[in-house]
Amino acid sequence: MTTTTAAPWLRTFLVPLLPATLGGAAWDALGLPLGWLLGAAIVAGAFAMTGRPVAAPPPVQSAALATIGAGVGLSLTPEAAAALVTWAPVMAVAAVIGIAFAVAASPILARFGKVSPATAFFSLLPGGVIEMATVGEAYGANRTTIAALHALRVAMIVSVLPLALFALFPDRSADVAPVARLDLPALAAVLAVAGAGGWAAARVRLPAAWLLGGVIAVGAVTGFGLVGGALPPLLLIVAQIVVGIALGAKFRRETLRAMPRALAAAAPLLAAIMLAMALLGALASVFIPEPVPTLVLCLSIGGMAEMVLTAKALGQNAAMVAAFQAIRAVLVNAVGGALWKRLAHLPAFSEHEPREDNR
Repeated sequence: MTTTTAAPWLRTFLVPLLPATLGGAAWDALGLPLGWLLGAAIVAGAFAMTGRPVAAPPPVQSAALATIGAGVGLSLTPEAAAALVTWAPVMAVAAVIGIAFAVAASPILARFGKVSPATAFFSLLPGGVIEMATVGEAYGANRTTIAALHALRVAMIVSVLPLALFALFPDRSADVAPVARLDLPALAAVLAVAGAGGWAAARVRLPAAWLLGGVIAVGAVTGFGLVGGALPPLLLIVAQIVVGIALGAKFRRETLRAMPRALAAAAPLLAAIMLAMALLGALASVFIPEPVPTLVLCLSIGGMAEMVLTAKALGQNAAMVAAFQAIRAVLVNAVGGALWKRLAHLPAFSEHEPREDNR
């Protein structure tokens, strides 16, 4: 690696890495769920807000997501896979409900946040930030605003939901039997399979490709009985720190300064949607034989990596959470543009006055 190539890594990743790690260690020492991720995200966000460049290099971030996917895939037994297939229609319904909430709330955000209807719609649609920003821009939406509001969405959910579930359901993993850790050859094989699955998923442009590809690939070899065990805790800690840095890096000072009104309008709307989905998750426990925390995470509109890590930290069914989140992400990415084409002709979604992001 040349000095020119290494310099951006040193400046944007290696410099905030130690403080972010210390922040994660501090939060984890408090006994809070997702402590390594949240602590790292707060420190990285503080760096970004001061105007310093912060970023998790794509290869490092991809490796972290594939590692998380491997951890989930190792828990995907044939019985668990069969259960996921059984509940696939419910997953689709949950995704549609999340989209419906975004549709209902976007005219409110457009009016009070002073953004265009297209920007409001793609900002609230619960898909991946890159996908929504790219698709939205093709329909005249403001890419920067979309990215900022999606970062706000994930940050709100990641900072509130784990703590709420931790407080309400403290006996989260007392009855979970310990799983033997993989030996070094098996660990190397599992990580290689996860990496290959993530690479393949990225090639076909699946949402959260490296995480989802890792889940599918490792879940397949686990389901056939070719491997079994658990990842070393240190690997998941490192993965959380990397994901936390990537999350904190989204809160750049210039981005947030440019759209205070949109952020202020979006926050209560996102909180209302988050609460509504959590209540639906709790109600779903009446007919789905899964604990309330698992179903709340399944229906949550947070990021896939963050919700899967939360499920693992709380001793919940991470594979089911990953499946719900994946179905929602695929459906949102598939129908987002086509849905906006139809909505744009309705009076509630038409442009009635100049908006800040159109100037």
